[in-house]
Amino acid sequence: MRVDISLLNRHGDPVIDSSWERSHQHGLRSTDQIHLRYLSRGQLNSRKQQYRRVLEHLKSYFGLFERLQGERQSRLIFADSSGSILHSSGSKRFGSKASRLMLEPGAGWAEATMGTNAIGTALFQQADVQVLGAQHYMEANRGISCSASPVFDPQGQLLGVLDISSEEHAHSHDMLFSARLLALCVENALIADQADACWLLNLCADGLHMQQPWSGLVALNEAGEITGANRIARALLPELQTDQLLHELVPGQIARWGNGSALLTRKVGRGTSHQVVLPERREVPQPDPEVDPRALALLDAGISLLILGETGVGKDHLVRQLHAHSSRSHGPLVAVNCGALPAELIEAELFGYQGGAFTGSDRQGRLGYIRAADRGILFLDEIGELPLSAQTRLLRVLQDKCVTPVGSHVPEQVDFHVLAATNQNLEQLVAEGGFREDLFYRLNGYQVQVPPLRDYSYEAFAALVRRLLAGIAPRAAQPDAAMLRWLFDCSWPGNIRQLKQALEVAAVLADGKPLCPEHFPGVQQAGPAGSSGSPAANLRDKSIEHALRVLDSCQGNISAAARELGISRTTLYSYLKERRQTG
Repeated sequence: MRVDISLLNRHGDPVIDSSWERSHQHGLRSTDQIHLRYLSRGQLNSRKQQYRRVLEHLKSYFGLFERLQGERQSRLIFADSSGSILHSSGSKRFGSKASRLMLEPGAGWAEATMGTNAIGTALFQQADVQVLGAQHYMEANRGISCSASPVFDPQGQLLGVLDISSEEHAHSHDMLFSARLLALCVENALIADQADACWLLNLCADGLHMQQPWSGLVALNEAGEITGANRIARALLPELQTDQLLHELVPGQIARWGNGSALLTRKVGRGTSHQVVLPERREVPQPDPEVDPRALALLDAGISLLILGETGVGKDHLVRQLHAHSSRSHGPLVAVNCGALPAELIEAELFGYQGGAFTGSDRQGRLGYIRAADRGILFLDEIGELPLSAQTRLLRVLQDKCVTPVGSHVPEQVDFHVLAATNQNLEQLVAEGGFREDLFYRLNGYQVQVPPLRDYSYEAFAALVRRLLAGIAPRAAQPDAAMLRWLFDCSWPGNIRQLKQALEVAAVLADGKPLCPEHFPGVQQAGPAGSSGSPAANLRDKSIEHALRVLDSCQGNISAAARELGISRTTLYSYLKERRQTG
């Protein structure tokens, strides 16, 4: 039996020593030539899509990584739970060596195949690991040093590791801190992503480090159940479980903590440990009352929905509502403006392409909108603008749920549901030969008609104005009944898009004061041509007319009518007096 003499080396670090023993048990010899396992291009693209949110959040912290590393030559790497690298970026000077060492996307760095290394060993330990130079089991890897920290999902499951690698002489112990900080930032961003999280809580042991990446973070739903937590929270509260009620986990008293937050305190020994800061309830999207529950059920069943409506009626808002409350809310919503796709690149944009498929293409290739929608929803906006040449391939993809990228001969299965929207009459386009009939029937599983503002009831219009204004200027005074009536009687040819823009302008002009017609320049009443009078006078007239109609419906009961109008009885009497005087 041949014994690997490298096992005689001891590093004084139990994590490294036990990893070397495992490497030997895997049949590896430190002097062996490395035979790295690579993902295929299709597998790599599929994994990248699976980890899309992780990679997007990681990208947002590139600036932080650069500030932490300064002038040091290093690479930031993310590997998934199998040890396969999905992302590598950073120093170009070290990047060439990193490529030779196979620290590049697609390469597998599991401990079982690569021996002791920060990526594979951190995955095995599910803890922070730093491997310096000669601590690598394989001699070929001893010219680099690496620091890795695991990344967990909101339910505590291992997603992968973040690794910082550099030349052996350029590495320092603070790189492990940097890796852990970046991993925590990504974990916290994933928790904040959760669609059902109504509250985000910060936890720490002393109350002095709230809102820091290294404080605990817990997400709660509307019912007060825990929907996710980062590793710090799980360490502070070992008994924490998903779907558990917070008050069962942390009994204590709530005290105010400024800015609408609350501080939950619990006695610990002789002192008080400030453990939970509860921020103000964050806004969580709720389905509009107008959302057809049948549409949601059909979408979840895989039936294509065709959304019809004029420009500006809010078709895109409805799509976001449908996605947010569908069974695919945790998957991607990929929106494609079919009218904005460059004619010569439509197929490449929709179906993706292999690297070098055509002149000027990205050497790495492109995923394409349809493959990006895997496990989620594909939204084809302005579908009536899609050229006939692309409609044929799109129909085949929708039928087979299979995509062959441009320049490739290998089809790839894609799992997605379809929403399409248009302001055109597709049936007329079909009759004129501008749209494929079979594609129309494939998309037209169920029609959802979004009404224009002119078809809204007063109650629905008023609710919309209040919701839009609350989103635009949360501290702005809500318009009174008379102002809402004036807005309702205005002309909105641009529908919700125009109304929202008008409210944005009005909120600025009002500067905290109650809204009035003067805050809506350019907005016109929808009355008959030739009507005269100032906006204020028209508003007064409309208010009086509306008040009289309500009074009539209340059978002359002044108190009941005033309550329904939201005004005082004195104001209502003044309306009656003014109407008698004007005849």
